[in-house]
Amino acid sequence: MHPPITELGLDGDPKLLHERRGTIFFKVGDTALKITDGLMAGREGQVLEALGADHYRAHGQYGEGTWLAMRWIDGTSLWDALEPAHRSNDTPATRRSILTAAAQAAEVLADLHAAGWTHGDLQPDHIVFEVDAVRIIDLACAQGPVPMPFYVHRGGRAHTTAPETVALILDTTEHIATTTGADVWSLAASLFWAWTRTPPTDYRDPQARRPDLLADIAAGRSHDIAALRPWPFPAFENALLAGLAHDPGLRPSAHSLARSLRAALTEAASVRE
Repeated sequence: MHPPITELGLDGDPKLLHERRGTIFFKVGDTALKITDGLMAGREGQVLEALGADHYRAHGQYGEGTWLAMRWIDGTSLWDALEPAHRSNDTPATRRSILTAAAQAAEVLADLHAAGWTHGDLQPDHIVFEVDAVRIIDLACAQGPVPMPFYVHRGGRAHTTAPETVALILDTTEHIATTTGADVWSLAASLFWAWTRTPPTDYRDPQARRPDLLADIAAGRSHDIAALRPWPFPAFENALLAGLAHDPGLRPSAHSLARSLRAALTEAASVRE
Protein backbone atom coordinates (compact mmCIF):
# COMPACT_ATOMS: atom_id res chain seq x y z
CA MET A 1 0.00 0.00 0.00
CA HIS A 2 1.43 3.37 -1.01
CA PRO A 3 1.88 5.60 2.09
CA PRO A 4 -0.39 8.50 0.95
CA ILE A 5 -3.25 6.03 0.38
CA THR A 6 -2.94 4.84 3.97
CA GLU A 7 -2.44 8.32 5.41
CA LEU A 8 -5.50 9.68 3.59
CA GLY A 9 -7.63 6.75 4.78
CA LEU A 10 -8.99 6.08 1.29
CA ASP A 11 -11.54 3.29 0.98
CA GLY A 12 -11.31 0.67 -1.74
CA ASP A 13 -8.68 -1.47 -3.41
CA PRO A 14 -6.00 0.72 -5.01
CA LYS A 15 -5.67 0.28 -8.77
CA LEU A 16 -2.41 1.52 -10.26
CA LEU A 17 -3.32 3.17 -13.56
CA HIS A 18 -0.14 4.97 -14.51
CA GLU A 19 3.48 5.15 -13.43
CA ARG A 20 5.82 7.10 -15.68
CA ARG A 21 8.37 9.91 -15.49
CA GLY A 22 7.94 10.56 -11.81
CA THR A 23 4.14 10.45 -11.76
CA ILE A 24 2.03 7.71 -10.15
CA PHE A 25 -1.73 7.64 -10.65
CA PHE A 26 -4.12 5.49 -8.61
CA LYS A 27 -7.84 4.93 -8.53
CA VAL A 28 -9.01 4.11 -5.01
CA GLY A 29 -12.76 3.68 -4.77
CA ASP A 30 -14.21 6.90 -6.15
CA THR A 31 -10.97 8.83 -5.62
CA ALA A 32 -8.28 9.61 -8.18
CA LEU A 33 -4.89 10.03 -6.50
CA LYS A 34 -1.94 11.56 -8.34
CA ILE A 35 1.53 11.50 -6.76
CA THR A 36 4.52 13.25 -8.33
CA ASP A 37 8.19 13.34 -7.40
CA GLY A 38 8.15 17.13 -7.49
CA LEU A 39 5.69 19.95 -7.02
CA MET A 40 3.33 19.38 -9.97
CA ALA A 41 0.59 17.30 -8.29
CA GLY A 42 0.39 19.79 -5.46
CA ARG A 43 0.50 22.69 -7.90
CA GLU A 44 -2.41 21.22 -9.83
CA GLY A 45 -4.30 20.87 -6.56
CA GLN A 46 -3.75 24.55 -5.82
CA VAL A 47 -5.05 25.47 -9.28
CA LEU A 48 -8.16 23.33 -8.84
CA GLU A 49 -8.75 24.80 -5.40
CA ALA A 50 -8.40 28.36 -6.76
CA LEU A 51 -10.86 27.54 -9.56
CA GLY A 52 -13.37 26.04 -7.11
CA ALA A 53 -13.45 22.78 -9.09
CA ASP A 54 -16.11 20.51 -7.61
CA HIS A 55 -14.06 17.36 -8.21
CA TYR A 56 -11.11 18.67 -6.17
CA ARG A 57 -10.69 17.09 -2.72
CA ALA A 58 -7.26 17.79 -1.24
CA HIS A 59 -3.56 18.08 -1.96
CA GLY A 60 -0.41 17.95 0.09
CA GLN A 61 3.27 17.13 0.50
CA TYR A 62 4.72 13.64 0.40
CA GLY A 63 8.43 13.50 1.17
CA GLU A 64 10.06 15.58 -1.56
CA GLY A 65 7.01 15.14 -3.77
CA THR A 66 3.34 16.12 -3.68
CA TRP A 67 -0.04 14.45 -4.05
CA LEU A 68 -3.49 15.40 -5.29
CA ALA A 69 -6.80 13.71 -4.45
CA MET A 70 -9.84 14.26 -6.68
CA ARG A 71 -13.21 12.70 -7.24
CA TRP A 72 -12.85 10.11 -9.98
CA ILE A 73 -14.12 11.61 -13.24
CA ASP A 74 -16.12 8.95 -15.04
CA GLY A 75 -16.27 10.31 -18.56
CA THR A 76 -15.12 10.13 -22.16
CA SER A 77 -12.05 11.94 -23.45
CA LEU A 78 -12.16 14.13 -26.53
CA TRP A 79 -10.05 11.51 -28.29
CA ASP A 80 -12.60 8.77 -27.58
CA ALA A 81 -15.59 11.05 -28.20
CA LEU A 82 -14.49 11.68 -31.79
CA GLU A 83 -13.35 8.11 -32.49
CA PRO A 84 -16.80 6.91 -33.65
CA ALA A 85 -17.07 9.99 -35.88
CA HIS A 86 -13.70 9.19 -37.39
CA ARG A 87 -14.81 5.73 -38.55
CA SER A 88 -18.48 6.52 -39.25
CA ASN A 89 -20.19 7.46 -42.47
CA ASP A 90 -21.18 11.05 -43.11
CA THR A 91 -24.63 11.40 -41.58
CA PRO A 92 -26.46 14.35 -39.97
CA ALA A 93 -26.22 12.58 -36.60
CA THR A 94 -22.47 12.11 -36.94
CA ARG A 95 -22.01 15.77 -37.88
CA ARG A 96 -24.03 16.86 -34.88
CA SER A 97 -21.99 14.67 -32.54
CA ILE A 98 -18.72 16.15 -33.82
CA LEU A 99 -19.93 19.74 -33.61
CA THR A 100 -21.44 19.19 -30.14
CA ALA A 101 -18.20 17.79 -28.72
CA ALA A 102 -16.12 20.52 -30.38
CA ALA A 103 -18.42 23.32 -29.21
CA GLN A 104 -18.48 22.01 -25.64
CA ALA A 105 -14.68 21.73 -25.62
CA ALA A 106 -14.33 25.32 -26.85
CA GLU A 107 -16.85 26.52 -24.28
CA VAL A 108 -15.07 24.94 -21.33
CA LEU A 109 -11.79 26.44 -22.54
CA ALA A 110 -13.50 29.83 -22.91
CA ASP A 111 -14.72 29.52 -19.30
CA LEU A 112 -11.15 28.82 -18.14
CA HIS A 113 -9.90 31.88 -20.02
CA ALA A 114 -12.72 34.04 -18.67
CA ALA A 115 -11.59 33.10 -15.15
CA GLY A 116 -8.15 34.47 -16.00
CA TRP A 117 -6.37 31.14 -16.51
CA THR A 118 -4.53 29.46 -19.38
CA HIS A 119 -3.94 25.72 -19.55
CA GLY A 120 -0.53 25.40 -21.16
CA ASP A 121 -0.71 21.69 -22.12
CA LEU A 122 -4.06 21.05 -23.78
CA GLN A 123 -4.32 17.75 -25.69
CA PRO A 124 -7.10 15.29 -26.65
CA ASP A 125 -7.05 13.41 -23.34
CA HIS A 126 -7.27 16.60 -21.28
CA ILE A 127 -10.90 17.33 -22.16
CA VAL A 128 -13.37 14.90 -20.59
CA PHE A 129 -17.12 14.67 -21.15
CA GLU A 130 -19.15 13.52 -18.15
CA VAL A 131 -22.90 12.95 -18.32
CA ASP A 132 -23.68 16.44 -17.06
CA ALA A 133 -20.40 18.35 -17.35
CA VAL A 134 -17.36 18.91 -19.54
CA ARG A 135 -14.03 19.26 -17.78
CA ILE A 136 -10.50 20.31 -18.60
CA ILE A 137 -8.10 18.18 -16.59
CA ASP A 138 -4.33 17.99 -15.97
CA LEU A 139 -4.02 21.64 -14.97
CA ALA A 140 -0.55 21.36 -13.42
CA CYS A 141 0.91 23.73 -16.05
CA ALA A 142 -1.89 26.30 -15.76
CA GLN A 143 -1.02 29.96 -15.21
CA GLY A 144 -3.44 32.51 -13.85
CA PRO A 145 -4.22 35.32 -11.42
CA VAL A 146 -3.41 33.41 -8.22
CA PRO A 147 0.25 32.97 -7.22
CA MET A 148 1.36 29.36 -7.64
CA PRO A 149 4.62 27.49 -6.94
CA PHE A 150 7.01 28.46 -9.71
CA TYR A 151 8.50 26.02 -12.18
CA VAL A 152 10.09 26.66 -15.57
CA HIS A 153 7.38 25.98 -18.14
CA ARG A 154 8.73 24.73 -21.46
CA GLY A 155 5.56 23.78 -23.29
CA GLY A 156 3.49 20.63 -23.33
CA ARG A 157 3.06 17.72 -25.73
CA ALA A 158 4.76 18.46 -29.04
CA HIS A 159 1.79 17.64 -31.31
CA THR A 160 -0.44 20.22 -29.62
CA THR A 161 2.06 22.97 -28.81
CA ALA A 162 1.43 26.24 -30.67
CA PRO A 163 4.04 27.53 -33.16
CA GLU A 164 4.81 30.69 -31.17
CA THR A 165 5.41 28.62 -28.04
CA VAL A 166 7.60 26.24 -30.02
CA ALA A 167 9.67 29.15 -31.31
CA LEU A 168 10.39 30.21 -27.72
CA ILE A 169 11.27 26.64 -26.73
CA LEU A 170 13.78 26.44 -29.58
CA ASP A 171 15.23 29.93 -29.15
CA THR A 172 15.43 30.31 -25.37
CA THR A 173 15.97 28.35 -22.18
CA GLU A 174 13.69 30.58 -20.12
CA HIS A 175 10.27 30.17 -18.58
CA ILE A 176 7.47 30.52 -21.14
CA ALA A 177 4.25 32.29 -20.26
CA THR A 178 1.15 30.50 -21.51
CA THR A 179 -1.39 32.43 -23.59
CA THR A 180 -5.03 32.12 -24.57
CA GLY A 181 -4.04 32.12 -28.26
CA ALA A 182 -1.68 29.18 -27.74
CA ASP A 183 -4.47 27.32 -25.92
CA VAL A 184 -6.80 27.87 -28.89
CA TRP A 185 -4.18 26.43 -31.26
CA SER A 186 -3.79 23.44 -28.91
CA LEU A 187 -7.55 22.88 -28.87
CA ALA A 188 -7.80 23.06 -32.66
CA ALA A 189 -4.83 20.70 -32.96
CA SER A 190 -6.50 18.30 -30.51
CA LEU A 191 -9.73 18.35 -32.52
CA PHE A 192 -7.83 17.87 -35.80
CA TRP A 193 -5.87 14.97 -34.32
CA ALA A 194 -8.90 13.31 -32.74
CA TRP A 195 -10.96 13.55 -35.94
CA THR A 196 -8.30 12.55 -38.48
CA ARG A 197 -6.16 10.40 -36.09
CA THR A 198 -3.16 12.42 -37.36
CA PRO A 199 -1.58 15.52 -35.76
CA PRO A 200 -1.93 18.69 -37.85
CA THR A 201 1.80 19.13 -38.47
CA ASP A 202 3.25 17.40 -41.53
CA TYR A 203 6.45 16.14 -39.91
CA ARG A 204 9.41 15.31 -42.13
CA ASP A 205 9.98 12.33 -39.83
CA PRO A 206 7.13 11.50 -37.41
CA GLN A 207 9.54 9.33 -35.40
CA ALA A 208 12.09 12.12 -34.96
CA ARG A 209 13.25 13.51 -31.63
CA ARG A 210 11.21 16.25 -29.99
CA PRO A 211 13.46 19.14 -31.18
CA ASP A 212 12.99 18.07 -34.80
CA LEU A 213 9.22 17.77 -34.36
CA LEU A 214 9.14 21.23 -32.80
CA ALA A 215 11.17 22.66 -35.68
CA ASP A 216 8.52 21.42 -38.13
CA ILE A 217 5.76 23.02 -36.04
CA ALA A 218 7.65 26.32 -35.89
CA ALA A 219 8.12 26.24 -39.66
CA GLY A 220 4.38 25.88 -40.18
CA ARG A 221 4.57 22.52 -41.93
CA SER A 222 0.87 21.59 -42.02
CA HIS A 223 -1.08 18.66 -43.37
CA ASP A 224 -3.75 19.30 -45.97
CA ILE A 225 -6.88 18.44 -44.03
CA ALA A 226 -8.56 17.29 -47.26
CA ALA A 227 -6.04 14.45 -47.50
CA LEU A 228 -6.76 13.17 -43.99
CA ARG A 229 -10.41 13.84 -43.20
CA PRO A 230 -12.79 10.86 -43.16
CA TRP A 231 -15.15 12.89 -45.38
CA PRO A 232 -15.66 16.59 -46.26
CA PHE A 233 -17.10 18.68 -43.44
CA PRO A 234 -16.59 22.37 -44.36
CA ALA A 235 -18.16 23.91 -41.24
CA PHE A 236 -15.94 21.89 -38.92
CA GLU A 237 -12.84 22.14 -41.09
CA ASN A 238 -13.10 25.92 -41.31
CA ALA A 239 -13.28 26.19 -37.52
CA LEU A 240 -10.22 23.96 -37.14
CA LEU A 241 -8.20 25.89 -39.70
CA ALA A 242 -9.10 29.20 -38.05
CA GLY A 243 -7.85 27.90 -34.71
CA LEU A 244 -4.68 26.56 -36.35
CA ALA A 245 -3.70 29.88 -37.92
CA HIS A 246 0.10 30.20 -37.66
CA ASP A 247 -0.23 33.86 -36.63
CA PRO A 248 -1.85 33.97 -33.17
CA GLY A 249 -3.35 37.34 -34.02
CA LEU A 250 -5.48 35.70 -36.70
CA ARG A 251 -6.95 33.02 -34.44
CA PRO A 252 -10.40 33.37 -32.89
CA SER A 253 -10.75 33.43 -29.14
CA ALA A 254 -12.07 30.28 -27.51
CA HIS A 255 -15.38 32.10 -27.04
CA SER A 256 -15.58 33.04 -30.74
CA LEU A 257 -14.61 29.52 -31.77
CA ALA A 258 -17.35 28.10 -29.56
CA ARG A 259 -19.88 30.53 -30.99
CA SER A 260 -19.04 29.57 -34.59
CA LEU A 261 -19.28 25.86 -33.75
CA ARG A 262 -22.64 26.40 -32.05
CA ALA A 263 -23.89 28.26 -35.14
CA ALA A 264 -22.80 25.35 -37.32
CA LEU A 265 -24.53 22.94 -34.92
CA THR A 266 -27.76 24.92 -35.11
CA GLU A 267 -27.64 24.70 -38.89
CA ALA A 268 -26.82 20.99 -38.78
CA ALA A 269 -29.71 20.35 -36.39
CA SER A 270 -32.14 21.51 -39.06
CA VAL A 271 -31.04 18.73 -41.41
CA ARG A 272 -33.18 15.61 -41.19
CA GLU A 273 -31.83 12.08 -41.23
